[in-house]
Amino acid sequence: MTGIWRGALGSRRRGWVALAMVVAAALAVVVAHPLWLRALGHWLLVSDPLEAADAIVVLGGGGPDRVAGGVALFEAGYAPWFVVTSMPLNTPGIRENYAELMQREAVWQGVPAERILRAPGTVRTTYEEALAVRQLCAAESFRSLIVVSDLFHTRRVRRAFGDALAGSGVQVIVRASQYSHWQPDTWWRTMDGLRDTWTEYLKWVLYGMGYR
Repeated sequence: MTGIWRGALGSRRRGWVALAMVVAAALAVVVAHPLWLRALGHWLLVSDPLEAADAIVVLGGGGPDRVAGGVALFEAGYAPWFVVTSMPLNTPGIRENYAELMQREAVWQGVPAERILRAPGTVRTTYEEALAVRQLCAAESFRSLIVVSDLFHTRRVRRAFGDALAGSGVQVIVRASQYSHWQPDTWWRTMDGLRDTWTEYLKWVLYGMGYR
């Protein structure tokens, strides 16, 4: 009987030790959450050195912030052409397509209309954007690009453009818009930041599964 009790007590102690370890690990995660949350944010970021290119490409989906980042580079003289892409736009009361809205915004921010080009077709993903831009590069004999997007989007932009433009000989410089609202050190503090970050990681998973 004594042996049975000792075994039961020993088993109970091991259970309490295991529970204490789980609680301690959970507390450590909570206490250290700014560190690993920042790490998740910073992993999404890439930034290539700036140099002159044939065109600045502003990717769709980010609105005026992305356009403003591209305009700043255009006005600084990094490229003579400003490229926009088009995506589905299902907004009641708006008859322009997305590329027209981006072009109008760029003109409003100071880019001459004659310096703006549209990539062909309508795209739904970053990879499709990259393919459309590849077609434009072939048509215009572009050999180098500065591609502008939001901070959280830059690593996937580099991957998608690297895949889509492989063998084309076109050099791609990836840069984030300096006006991007998302910040890697505080993204979890706002609903927009949470949405953008987790959506971006989900898109990475889908990309890895072959969805382009």
